[in-house]
Amino acid sequence: MNFEFLADLEQERQLPTQNWQAIAFYAKREAMGIRDPDNFIKRWGRPQRDDQVQRLERKIRDEPLTHVRSLFLREHFMQSQGGTEPDQGPHKVRGVEYGQSAMNKAGLTAAPSLSVLPAGSAILTLKFRLLSPLLTKDDDPFYLFDNPVRRDHIFGVPYLAAASVKGLSFDAYQRAFPNQGVMDETADLKPPLAKNLARTRQFRLKDGNQSHARRLFGLADDGVQVKFSQAGRLHFGPVWFPSVQYLVMNPMDPAKGIGTIPIQFEAIAPLMADGKTPVEAELHVFYFNPAGAPESDTATVRGDLARWLAAVAAWWPVMGLGAKRLAGYGAIEPVSAICQARDWPDSPGKQEFNGKDSWMKLAEFIAKGA
Repeated sequence: MNFEFLADLEQERQLPTQNWQAIAFYAKREAMGIRDPDNFIKRWGRPQRDDQVQRLERKIRDEPLTHVRSLFLREHFMQSQGGTEPDQGPHKVRGVEYGQSAMNKAGLTAAPSLSVLPAGSAILTLKFRLLSPLLTKDDDPFYLFDNPVRRDHIFGVPYLAAASVKGLSFDAYQRAFPNQGVMDETADLKPPLAKNLARTRQFRLKDGNQSHARRLFGLADDGVQVKFSQAGRLHFGPVWFPSVQYLVMNPMDPAKGIGTIPIQFEAIAPLMADGKTPVEAELHVFYFNPAGAPESDTATVRGDLARWLAAVAAWWPVMGLGAKRLAGYGAIEPVSAICQARDWPDSPGKQEFNGKDSWMKLAEFIAKGA
């Protein structure tokens, strides 16, 4: 069964044969526009037995979107086809080569240039290996499935948003330095810690005597009347990923221990489209140093960066990234860490470490000049 024919004749000629994301868009449009079940059955092929025809007509009339979802899932994301029932069987990983190629040509995945940053600034590139499916949530109301991953609306490439990376960073920072601010060892450490806005603000204001958190993450009023706000010096880029898969979760009734209604989730896959090669992704972070302003000396910059990097190096491999981290999703393993600094005294312009402990090694190197 070829889903390319879900598009009308004019669009069908322009639809890439292997672009499953475009096919998903047309599949939902077709499902939401079913008005003539007989014509729809003709396009899909009429079953041989009368009882199969009646069952198919009932599905199309009662739940057209659910039916097309199941067919799309079986066609594009299940390893076993033929006799496999919809929503069953081992999953298949799908890549997003079309979007990736276009983004790379446009230069949208590259790190910023150090030459445009003020003296004392630095750029960090952290590479990690994804060990388990990563859950993010998109706000697209017109996707084929209810729980799609967050993806670029133009190129269709899945990503972890920069705002999410910042939130996960601050979460790790609070866990690494709880006694430096207003938290203590008895504080609730279930994620996300940043939900308590008042506590978040107090932590950034009272992070030790050096105000590292305030400089790193800034201060925002968050709808609360405050005397001042301040932009953070640490700026994050999105993390792009090359492949996706589908998961089926079955929430259980805690009293009975019995599943309720299975829910389908699209997830960022930990493997490439070949199903064998582990996915490695890069995070680009840069520290914008306001040269000449108070607290802009190199020692302050290195102290801020070392604390932040040590926090994420200690907690991200433990907690993971994305949603449902405590259930094991979004697990990662550090691969390498690179620091490019501008005008740091007694320091090379570029420093690189590799291996599982590379992030912490780089944090220790940066801390030497703090």
